[in-house]
Amino acid sequence: MACSLVVDGIKVELGSSRILDNVEISVGGGDMLAIIGPNGSGKTTLLRCISRSIYPASGAIIVCGRPAREYSNSEYSRIVSAMLPQWPSGFSMKSYEIVLMGCRNQAKGVWWEGDRELEIARSALRILNAMDLYERDFDTLSSGEQRKVLIAKSLAQRTGIILLDEPVAYLDMKHKLEVMTVLRELADMGKTVLLTLHEIDLASKYCENVVVLSHGKVVAAGKPKEVVTSELLRSVYGVDAVVKWDEEIDYPVIVPRSRRIPKGEASCLV
Repeated sequence: MACSLVVDGIKVELGSSRILDNVEISVGGGDMLAIIGPNGSGKTTLLRCISRSIYPASGAIIVCGRPAREYSNSEYSRIVSAMLPQWPSGFSMKSYEIVLMGCRNQAKGVWWEGDRELEIARSALRILNAMDLYERDFDTLSSGEQRKVLIAKSLAQRTGIILLDEPVAYLDMKHKLEVMTVLRELADMGKTVLLTLHEIDLASKYCENVVVLSHGKVVAAGKPKEVVTSELLRSVYGVDAVVKWDEEIDYPVIVPRSRRIPKGEASCLV
């Protein structure tokens, strides 16, 4: 199901601090949008607002042309899935059991763990090349492996909008590319994919558009080639780097310039 998502001027405040300040974004079905920015810029808070984990102080979130606040919890879970990787520890579940929980949103009765749901759970893990995790206890997995299981759970919800908070964190290069390829293919099939990333090169390669957050505000938005520049990295990240776009492979090459610690500053650590 193709579905549009509009974030219309939301503000989030925590005490005297404003975490998000008049944030506006728009993404349609078949699009994959990356939210990038430094730590503490408000990326996760934005996804939590869209997923309705928290509510903004003002502004609106419009999902499929309807304010998010108007949906019941069950309705919303059939339209929006969110991978916000905070999973309680201290109890043991098989990986497939966690993925299977993603199927609950489509169930109409109490008994919902049937053969079809098991096949959906297997398919979600299989597409992420993670079937080797199927029977393993979630608590015994590495951080990267746990990420893959939680992504599979989100995919098993079969929603029109997929939210993912740093989905490729802790993954090695091969697995990062596998995950990004799956998300790109789902967007090409009509899904709306919104994700936060620290990997600016992957965001530029796989996403039509990027939005840059800094101190809770949108400071840049548009096509990656237009947004990801040396000037942006310097002003937003405080990083001096050369950005060159390889037209042949349609991929940005980002090379930071060398920086040395001033003489004497690290002497006490030697």
